[in-house]
Amino acid sequence: MRKQFTIISISITLLISAALVAIADESIYIPVVSNDNESIAISSPTATATATSVINLTSTATPTATATEASPAAPPTDTPTTQTEAWLSSWVMNETGEISSIFSNVEVNVTSVTTRTINGKAYQCIVTSGIPNYETVVTQELIDSLNSRPRASFDFGSGVTTLTVGQTVAFGENIGYDPGQGCTSGSEGYGYWPPGPTCPADQTNENCFPLEPEPTTEVCETGINDMGTWVNGVAIFNWQDTMSFNGAGVWENEAYHFEFYDLDICPGHSANGNYHHHSHPVCLAEQLGDTGNGHSPIYGFGADGYPVYGPWHDTDVLANSCWKTRDYDNPDSATGCGVAGERSCLLVDQYDITQGTVAADSSGPRTDEIVTSPSSNELLATSGYYFQDYYYDAACTEQGIEYMDEHNGHEHDGLGYHYHVTRSDNGDDTFEDIFPFYMGPTYAGTLQDEAIAACDTGQNNGPPPDGGPRPRPAELSLQQKMGR
Repeated sequence: MRKQFTIISISITLLISAALVAIADESIYIPVVSNDNESIAISSPTATATATSVINLTSTATPTATATEASPAAPPTDTPTTQTEAWLSSWVMNETGEISSIFSNVEVNVTSVTTRTINGKAYQCIVTSGIPNYETVVTQELIDSLNSRPRASFDFGSGVTTLTVGQTVAFGENIGYDPGQGCTSGSEGYGYWPPGPTCPADQTNENCFPLEPEPTTEVCETGINDMGTWVNGVAIFNWQDTMSFNGAGVWENEAYHFEFYDLDICPGHSANGNYHHHSHPVCLAEQLGDTGNGHSPIYGFGADGYPVYGPWHDTDVLANSCWKTRDYDNPDSATGCGVAGERSCLLVDQYDITQGTVAADSSGPRTDEIVTSPSSNELLATSGYYFQDYYYDAACTEQGIEYMDEHNGHEHDGLGYHYHVTRSDNGDDTFEDIFPFYMGPTYAGTLQDEAIAACDTGQNNGPPPDGGPRPRPAELSLQQKMGR
């Protein structure tokens, strides 16, 4: 039996008067929250923030991140500070009619936010385009990382990226990848993506998230499709890439490692046109000005309604995942298989390693074995490359408030329960993204009737039962990724 944590659900006041707040000499519209069946749009107000600005009204108990030049100043002390307002105002709104500079006639970011009562439950409903308004300022570190790709001579048309230090790159702008190997739609996205993914498409969706999330009483695993939405309208995907070692369905690929060289510089890619991230969304962090100076802002919302904050718990203090990798190399390890380097056994319970192991139906690769990614990059299969390489360490959570629970979340300082993006500091000004990356591998909250996801059935989230959440595009198959 998996341990279920009691999560305090905060009661939200659902009738809030409209107000105009002067922030950095711009009028920011604070939405009205309705308790009836009429939705109240806050899209494209007369004077709104630009698509790269973030309106993030928070309570005095909520630490704030350092703002970029495009972000508004902190709200006046007399600004209404309810959690509902903070959630509704956290979205990166599209400037009226703003079109992507690369993709023709495609609006960028979030185009509207409404509140709605459906079957007696209050939701925030977001209309998104799925094409982000990312801009990246090129550094020497970025250029070096691109040119050091294992297959750079194959991936780039001239063998190296065409980027220069200081250049600003718009989402989808050509950076030198060979278009014959990746996104190939003429001038739209031509040369921006490495081998593998198809081009993102303008997939307008309305995603609804409960304003009063409810703790779940059941085990509900995240699936391979949308499991939330970032505040700029981009899809949140989980750790999976749908494939497993030798196709046996036992050792399931973890996308952060197996698709590491298949992602753009943000990093993200498309599945059937649906652009998404599997791990820390670097370009979104830059949009939000999140640099570790205080608690991270809201990055998005899980399908259960709980917010997902960025990686920082406090100034220079990262939120820590308590999911650990198994030690296969020590024959005496409680999480190994008795023979150094072997993946021949599975944990009986990934939440309680004291229950021991059981023989796997099919063995995985040894930890010193080279495996090949779908884009033909060779990888050393150390522990952490497969979902079955992980276990939850409950004792880790007890170390302090910055250590996450089994769902990769916690509660503190009046913020209510929330998830975090999780990373580790390598100590050399670089970071590594850490499983489960944000919420997961199970939801902390109940998936309501309007949720954008369904509990994973182990069958790649096939068509849901009648009346259930609508299906979303899954990750690409191997044949699709390689253009076959």
